[in-house]
Amino acid sequence: MKRKNWIFGIGMLIVFISCSKENSLENSGNNDTNGLIVGADCRMSKIISRDTANRGIGSIAANINSQDIVTLITKYDSLSATIEYISTPVIANDTIYINADEYFIVDINKRILKLHGLTDPTDPLSPQFDGNYFYNANGYLSTKFYTFTGTAILFYKVDYMYTGGNLTRMTATNVITGDLDMDADINYYNNIIPKRYLYIFPDEKNYPYFSQFYNFGLRPYNAVKDIKVRNYDPGNVLRDSTVSSFSNYIMSRDTYVLSVLMTGDDQQSIPASAGKLSFSYKCK
Repeated sequence: MKRKNWIFGIGMLIVFISCSKENSLENSGNNDTNGLIVGADCRMSKIISRDTANRGIGSIAANINSQDIVTLITKYDSLSATIEYISTPVIANDTIYINADEYFIVDINKRILKLHGLTDPTDPLSPQFDGNYFYNANGYLSTKFYTFTGTAILFYKVDYMYTGGNLTRMTATNVITGDLDMDADINYYNNIIPKRYLYIFPDEKNYPYFSQFYNFGLRPYNAVKDIKVRNYDPGNVLRDSTVSSFSNYIMSRDTYVLSVLMTGDDQQSIPASAGKLSFSYKCK
């Protein structure tokens, strides 16, 4: 879902710099060779999508400063040479303001505990909601509860189920009607154990630009193999599904994922188009 740029007037200078940065990195980035060592303590900072002819489709990137703080997130469309989305998060104590109206609240370890958002992110006057995030004893995100701000009305719930450190099933329910809104099944490669790889939260459709760059608990233990997400109409009637497969993993010598081939459908929760995905990292 595309969101209006709340800081559209940030100025052509920043837009120019962002575009120039994209053009300069898109053909360099990480080398697809398992001879590369990424680093000892690194996290994902950029995802680039390319088609089968190695032409750029788009990218999403986070600028991360020396204090390990995200200062800018940019979603770039290479096909139209335009910026689709931009955010300059601002931190105040335990709050990360992602724009003037929406924010995350974190714990002492910078793990996300709460999201305050808008039911229509393009309309600042739309009803506000609060998403509360709960983690299991092993440190994995297990449940999300959504209530309307200022009320105790629970209207949406997401449950995550894990097997061997991997998120294998998700259900999202309209609590008011009791209907299933979405569910998903995820499979993994048992023999690929990457460092700091993708979060897989199949329900995340409104705020996917932030999910890879903030702390939502432990990431899956193994590398994702395929994802199937089903969407339902009222009465638990299947409406459609999106299915994606991941293959041709290229790893660094220190087991970071450098690239993977994502085929099938785009996934709303992964802020990158299907194709060859290449990853860059910021190391401490």
